[in-house]
Amino acid sequence: MLKLKARLEPNAVQLDPRGFEAMVRAHEAFISGRPGGARAIPRFVDAKGVRCDKRALADIDFTGADLSRATFIGTDLSRASFYCAVLQKCDFRGAVLTRADLRGARFAGAKLGGARLDEADMRAAILCVTDVERGLKRVGASADLVGASLNDANLEDSVAIGVDFSNCSLRGAKLRNANLKNAKFIDANLDGVDFTGARIAGVSFQGAILTGMDVASLFLKPDQLAACVLDPTAEARAAADDIRRALDGAEAWIMSDGRRGQRARLDGMDLRPAREAFRKRMVGGLAARNSLAVGVDFTQSQLQGAIFDGADLRGADFTGADLRGASFINAKLSHAILRDADISPLPLPDGGRRATRFDRASLDGTGLSHTAAPGA
Repeated sequence: MLKLKARLEPNAVQLDPRGFEAMVRAHEAFISGRPGGARAIPRFVDAKGVRCDKRALADIDFTGADLSRATFIGTDLSRASFYCAVLQKCDFRGAVLTRADLRGARFAGAKLGGARLDEADMRAAILCVTDVERGLKRVGASADLVGASLNDANLEDSVAIGVDFSNCSLRGAKLRNANLKNAKFIDANLDGVDFTGARIAGVSFQGAILTGMDVASLFLKPDQLAACVLDPTAEARAAADDIRRALDGAEAWIMSDGRRGQRARLDGMDLRPAREAFRKRMVGGLAARNSLAVGVDFTQSQLQGAIFDGADLRGADFTGADLRGASFINAKLSHAILRDADISPLPLPDGGRRATRFDRASLDGTGLSHTAAPGA
């Protein structure tokens, strides 16, 4: 088991808000190549409660620092070092911590909702309040990671008792020997996660994606797996060619103005075995209600007026897709990629406009919110 130890030095530099701001400005100038810049290496500093929202602090070094109650909302902290730092009650919502060194950091009560922690090194990180004298047990507020992205992150030997990972994307993450007692992975994407040696007593996997792993090794009861997404069945794989033919027919229907083929109707089907067949397709009006489309590639497809109500589209790729007038009511879209997708209203022949609908859809990790989504 990995054990890390660091402490705030007795002669730690006390950084008041003014001194902290000066350091941040110098670091931003350094990484942008402006004159007068200097890389900030504020190791073991005491900077409790500073505000540092929406700043550019890639590669900064906060090793052993005490940043309790500081805010880094929306800040770029890519590759930053927080080795054994005290980050209790910090606010990292929407922050970018890609490939950051977070080994041994203490996150009790921290807000990490919507943060990007892909490939972060979080070995031996403490994500809950612990009492050393009475053993490692949850005795206070845990970190909030709902909707965060932790793909390929390393959380080996971490302590995450009671932590809420709901709607997180943890594809390929390492959780070997982690203490996850009573943690929540509700609707989380756990594709390919390594749980070897992890303590999972009381863990909730309701609605989680448990693909690409040995599910039997988790020793879950059938009722615990009832709502989970598992690898495609043999029956689903056998239907892949039927899905491709339906898409071919839909393209023929559109290209011939309805004289050949027909609209694609894939309601309730598992689309994953044909995940690449949807790329760059002209399938406007596709009906895929309640379909299982986790990770399906819809890149640059024409999907005007498509109906995905109730569909599971977690991690699906809609890059550059035309989604005007599409409906995603009650759909699971967490961590779906919507970069450059057109979600504006669809003009209708009668002069009206049909909005793209996201009513009651889960949108964590998409960059959309219900207040900003058209028609939601």
